[in-house]
Amino acid sequence: MDETFGSWEIFYPSLPLHGSYGFNKRLLAGEFAPLPLHLRRKGSFRVIDIEGRENIPVLLDCTCPVVSGEPNDPPPPLGIDLRLPGVRGVCLNRHNECVNALFLDWSARRVGLKELWTLKWEPHFDTRGPWTRAGGVKPGDWPKWMRSFKDY
Repeated sequence: MDETFGSWEIFYPSLPLHGSYGFNKRLLAGEFAPLPLHLRRKGSFRVIDIEGRENIPVLLDCTCPVVSGEPNDPPPPLGIDLRLPGVRGVCLNRHNECVNALFLDWSARRVGLKELWTLKWEPHFDTRGPWTRAGGVKPGDWPKWMRSFKDY
């Protein structure tokens, strides 16, 4: 099987469900902009009040239904690895060095694979972390399969 186009499956509680996008789980928890206690319902938040919505991923090409970013996690060494969590689980060469993404401002665009480490996955995600040019990553630090991809 070519895992680049792999999908996820949920078999329970009813008919199997298949998908190829993952949802940013930090949004499910309402971690970006929790409401004041007197207005809060479980898991709710006010999207309109969140700064930087254009850089917060909602849905991305993925091989699992839910994903979250980890700024210090290195990219997958041999291309896609279905067992890897976080950004590494989204880092699949599905669309010519990019994945498709929907952002919290409801814009959609292609995201370069190395750009995944510059997105705001959670409120305290370091968008200038070690896997970004701003964080000091060098072209030779990337796995061979990614070295020729655009840097961010």
